[in-house]
Amino acid sequence: MKSSQFSYQFRYSSFNFFQTSKAQRMARIADDSDFEALKRLVDNHDGWTLELSKSDTEVYTRPVPGCNFNMVKIHTEFADVTADIVFDVLHDPDYRKVWDSHMLASEEIGILNVNNDVGYYAMSCPPPLKPRDFVLQRSWLDTGPQGEQMLLSRSVPHKNYPPKKGYVRAMSYITGFVLRTNENSKTGCILKYVAHCDPQGTLPPWLVNKVTHTLGPRMVKDLKKAALGYASWKQTQPHLRKPWRFPEEIRCPRISIEDCLDTVTVPLALPPATGSLKSVPQQQQPQPQQQQPPTTQRKLPQLKTQTNGRVLPILHKKAQSTPASPVVEEAKFLKREELKEKALDDKRKDEKKKLKDPKEAKPKDSKESLKSTKELEKEAKAAAKESKKLSKAAAKEAAAAETALAKKEKKEKGLTKRRSLLNLKF
Repeated sequence: MKSSQFSYQFRYSSFNFFQTSKAQRMARIADDSDFEALKRLVDNHDGWTLELSKSDTEVYTRPVPGCNFNMVKIHTEFADVTADIVFDVLHDPDYRKVWDSHMLASEEIGILNVNNDVGYYAMSCPPPLKPRDFVLQRSWLDTGPQGEQMLLSRSVPHKNYPPKKGYVRAMSYITGFVLRTNENSKTGCILKYVAHCDPQGTLPPWLVNKVTHTLGPRMVKDLKKAALGYASWKQTQPHLRKPWRFPEEIRCPRISIEDCLDTVTVPLALPPATGSLKSVPQQQQPQPQQQQPPTTQRKLPQLKTQTNGRVLPILHKKAQSTPASPVVEEAKFLKREELKEKALDDKRKDEKKKLKDPKEAKPKDSKESLKSTKELEKEAKAAAKESKKLSKAAAKEAAAAETALAKKEKKEKGLTKRRSLLNLKF
């Protein structure tokens, strides 16, 4: 069966968590099978443990093989809030600043298409814990009136949003909402929520698992309160845009999936489904410097040959500015030629001085001087020719090295994408 975009493989009665390594963390456009998998996950209770049942809210948890953090699922009913309103509240970035008391920062990075976007989100944590931040891809689907509205999100990398100082980059493996109209109430809806996250850092898993089923109802309560006040708040805003419903109102820039590729350059083998995730980071440590060839001046001609192949060696940053670079060697050649020219000029001056003194100058000496001058000119021409040849060779080597360095990033980017795609399981 085809696996979903969120590193899970779902079946109607069970699912397997098989891989969450960086090599697989990349953006992908969600399709119908992903949303069908989400619905099966929230509707099926096999393997889940009921942790809390209060009023119209139920909280379930279940362990995930290969991970220390449990997955959580919530079922609740909003008797006086429609599914459309809740869907808008979950999407509206301006309104989230009003009702989300934990949010420290939020930014819309860009859209992949009209139903998929990428954003940055930072949230506070109780002291002395550091705040957490995420880079998330969201995918949504609205099946129309009296239908279902679904929202999926998960962590992805982005080249312009690396981990920040002062924040811990957390990981969301899957976060999903399914909203359905309540058949027993014209104004109510049923909300089903599922999430599996890793807060990273030093938080003990047992503590996270213990408080998970208590934080869920609090989140649902805040969401319901926000939904009740959304309509009146929206009317007071300078615009009524809802780009998640009307694509023509989108103002975010369009971004490429290639911007959301992980920076890992070494392909990783998938660990067993029952393995521990703690061993994965040890396998992910890329060591490109051990595979780098020496970047001496004598090795530079090999770069031109290697650029025609599949793999381009990575040059160390320090080695690029060493005295062995072609530009420095060319400067050495020019310095030698200047010394040669100066020596020739000194010899010419001595010969001219002898020719100007008639007492010291003799016919035989004049002939020898004339011969010596011709030989010097001949040597000067030969030296100039050799200098030009050496300068041309040095310039050619410098151009080859600069071309190789200019193509390095593009080559590595393409290789990273191909290697990442080889290890993907959707």
